[in-house]
Amino acid sequence: MRSVFKGPGVVPRSTVAPLISIFVGGVLAASRLALEPVLRDQSPFLMAAPSMIVTAYLGGFWPTVLVGLIGLWAGEVAMTSAGGAALKPGGFIVYAAFTLVFAAAGGMRKRHLRRARDDAQRMAAMQARLARVARLNAMGEMAGTLAHELNQPLTAIASYAGAAQWLAKDQMNGKANEVVELLQKVSDQAVRAREIISRIRGQVNSGELDLQPNPLSAMFREAVGTAAEGAPLRAAVRYDFEGSDEVLADRIQVLQVMINLVRNALEAMVNAPRPQLRIGSRASGPELIEAYVADTGPGLPPDVAAHLFEPFVSGKDDGMGIGLSVSRNIVEAHGGRIWAEAGPDGGAIFRFTLPRAGAAIAPIHGRLPAQAVTPLDSEATS
Repeated sequence: MRSVFKGPGVVPRSTVAPLISIFVGGVLAASRLALEPVLRDQSPFLMAAPSMIVTAYLGGFWPTVLVGLIGLWAGEVAMTSAGGAALKPGGFIVYAAFTLVFAAAGGMRKRHLRRARDDAQRMAAMQARLARVARLNAMGEMAGTLAHELNQPLTAIASYAGAAQWLAKDQMNGKANEVVELLQKVSDQAVRAREIISRIRGQVNSGELDLQPNPLSAMFREAVGTAAEGAPLRAAVRYDFEGSDEVLADRIQVLQVMINLVRNALEAMVNAPRPQLRIGSRASGPELIEAYVADTGPGLPPDVAAHLFEPFVSGKDDGMGIGLSVSRNIVEAHGGRIWAEAGPDGGAIFRFTLPRAGAAIAPIHGRLPAQAVTPLDSEATS
């Protein structure tokens, strides 16, 4: 529990607001005594209601009850000191009822604030986790791609070095041994580099999927809320989920696919006259569910559409070209596929399939392939 001040014997932060509310409310309730020379026994509980309202707003249920008791005491003193009669049982019941109403309202407000704070903390923690997974897997995507691309030239270097060794032994005299030795070192280093890259690819390939039943509708709504943070525009969103939409998926990984597609769509609709996002799902055979994200942007550039899901292909000037490639690998690791098509009224539609919860389709070895999850700032391709 966090404290207001560091060090031993300090007051916890969570008790500061109630203490302040009791102090302020108590002073307001007791101020009725200062008005006694003017009001005498008239309106003995004049300050009780304002003090309880302030306390309920600041402190919640129990501080309001305590301030209500202070207001009751101040009213009783005001009545009896001026020669009036004490409060009768009926008056006590009415006063207690009003106190409980104010206290209950304060308690509900505190619970609402606590729930909102907890929800904000959970959302922040989820976004931090998504960002961390995205960064790590973006590095995995780049590492896997570089390992694949570098493996071929390293193999060629080793082959050429071997051929040069054979020619040196066969045709050179005198310094042939020295040349052969140097070429052997070149070959050894090439082989060593290939082994290092193989180990890196093996580490990248070791991302296990945490497969659980998850409803697509809930995940998409969470993805839209996350992708909308910092988005260049606010678009109308229409949902259309047909029938059961529960899929067998790694929630964090699939959320990254959804966030990538939604953010791409929002960025593509920056200049659209009527930005609208359509998100939904439908059955695709007995074992798959097809999800889609459709926008009203300019559509897919022809030179990009043919290579849309290849690494380092982007429709943005500043895009890295990693997002859709990684999204494809995540979907395929779940046993589904992803593709894009032009919308009937313009824009682009991205579709992907995932196994229905309880389906017989098995993900690829229950793990991600060499490429992993897209970064949150992936490229806009629509």
